[in-house]
Amino acid sequence: MNKKFFLSFSLLFILLGTLTVAECQQEEKESFYSKSNRLILRLEHSERSSVERADHSIARSKPDGTAFFVQWNDELYVVTARHVAEKKYDLRAKVWSKLVNSGETKAVFLHLPKNRWVYHPDRGDAETRSVDVAAIKISWLQGYQVMTFLYAGEGKKEEKGNQLSFQDPEPPQPVLVFGFPSEIGFELTEQKPLGRMGIISMVAGKKFIKMEGKFLEERACLIDIPAFPGNSGSPVINQFDPTTPSPVKLLGVLFGTNPKKHYAVIEPVSRIRETLEIARRQSLEGLSFWSSTGSHPDKP
Repeated sequence: MNKKFFLSFSLLFILLGTLTVAECQQEEKESFYSKSNRLILRLEHSERSSVERADHSIARSKPDGTAFFVQWNDELYVVTARHVAEKKYDLRAKVWSKLVNSGETKAVFLHLPKNRWVYHPDRGDAETRSVDVAAIKISWLQGYQVMTFLYAGEGKKEEKGNQLSFQDPEPPQPVLVFGFPSEIGFELTEQKPLGRMGIISMVAGKKFIKMEGKFLEERACLIDIPAFPGNSGSPVINQFDPTTPSPVKLLGVLFGTNPKKHYAVIEPVSRIRETLEIARRQSLEGLSFWSSTGSHPDKP
């Protein structure tokens, strides 16, 4: 990727909280990679693996997919694809967060219990796949800052700063996708989202597109972006020109791919909004989400 491509993402991420002019200038200088790790998450789980001695085992992290933060007023959510979250085990994510007082960046772990995920109510039928969106309402981590997509709510369509589009994308809209592939042909020494760009190439509109023997739901879209296993749950945003005031919008979430044919499938942003409406009813009382070690989350 060239330098111009990376600069095109510099306006994507919005820092939680009120910033002074000096803080805003400092924020603009922050690299794209440090910002993306506070917005886009690699979901994973721990798996016991035997080593040399039969009586000894160690825990290894196994990737499950990608997710991202959405902020609705003062509430915080994690959004991903349904099939990523719908597991028999809890998920977790390492999040690079910034300390409010010092500005220091620190890795913390986010614990996501399997019984707390909320799924889109359309579960499909014998012929049609379910809507592949999941969300979970979580607590803020006091004293830390993360990056979020901002959502104003259905009744405030014109509110400044809203990043969840109120119109689903249509061909041939240019889009960008960032996610955490599990296999890309070479080894990465740390977590970094991989970016792709393309266009919305087709909208189903009815029972029209089949995937693994079932029709996709009517609002699903095809995009001409190669994706990898592990990209499920990646945010899909509009391409934009950083030299103009054009806003960054969340357009959907990636949930499927055919790598050999170089396309992927996404659920549009309207499905994300509908899922958030349900997740908003969740209570956070007595729940733990954050941890400095990833194994025993502290009470927020």
